[in-house]
Amino acid sequence: MMEYKHKPRPERLREIIIGQTLVTLLIVAITIYLVFLGLGYKINWTTKSIEHTGILYLSYIPKDANVNISGTDYTKNSPFSVSLLPGDYTAKVSKEGYRDWEHNTKIIADRVISFKNIILFKTDPTAEQITDQDTINSINAPYDILVRNPKGDLDFNDYEIWHGDQLVTRFSTKIHGVIWYPGSEYIAFQQGNQIRVIEKDGSNDTLLITLISDSPTNFIFSWEGSTLLFKDGELYKKAIIN
Repeated sequence: MMEYKHKPRPERLREIIIGQTLVTLLIVAITIYLVFLGLGYKINWTTKSIEHTGILYLSYIPKDANVNISGTDYTKNSPFSVSLLPGDYTAKVSKEGYRDWEHNTKIIADRVISFKNIILFKTDPTAEQITDQDTINSINAPYDILVRNPKGDLDFNDYEIWHGDQLVTRFSTKIHGVIWYPGSEYIAFQQGNQIRVIEKDGSNDTLLITLISDSPTNFIFSWEGSTLLFKDGELYKKAIIN
C-alpha cells in the first residue's frame, strides 16, 4: 500500500484506467454471453463454434427427484428444463426408494422436447390387507365398467399391447388384465405373478407388486394413481406405489 502511494500520479492514473477497462470488458463479455444464452445459443467447445440450442423439459413425481442428463447431475425440482446443444442424450430421473425412469432422446435446435407426467414408482411398496367391502366390490367389478377403453384406443392379446393402431410392446410370456394407469401415460398389466406398468410408447417397463401366484387376478388404481388395489390369492390388498 505504501509503495502504491509513492507512485507518480500519472502512473497511478494509468493503472486505474487499465483496471477499470478490464472490469468493463469483463462485464461486457458476461453480458454478451448471457444475451446469447437468453437467445438460445451455447458454445460448442468440441467444434469451437456457437450453436443454437434446444430445450429438454421434464415433469415428474416425486417433485424432488434427481435429474441426470448424459452424466450431468441437476438438483432442480419438477418441472425441470435445460438448454442443450443438438445431439443425442440420455435423461434419467431417480430417487432413493424408487425405480429409475430413463429415456433416450434427440435434442433439435429451436425445439422443445418434453416428457410430461413422469411417475417414479416405489421399489418395494408395502401391501396391507383390505377388509372394506365397498373397496373389495370395486376391485371385483368388471373392467369394462370401471375403466372402459374407447374402441380402438387400448387393445391387447396374450402377448401384445396396442394403443390405437400403434404397437406398444410385444412380450414372450402371456399378459392379463391390461388397463390404463390414471392419466393415460402408462399402461398396467399382469405378467406371471407380477403387476407392472409400461409407458404408452413401450419404454420403462416397471414392476409394481409381486403376487403370491401367477393366476390372473383383478386390480385397479385409486383415482390419482398413488394406490394399487388388488386381489392376491384369497386376500384383497392395497399398496402405496408412488
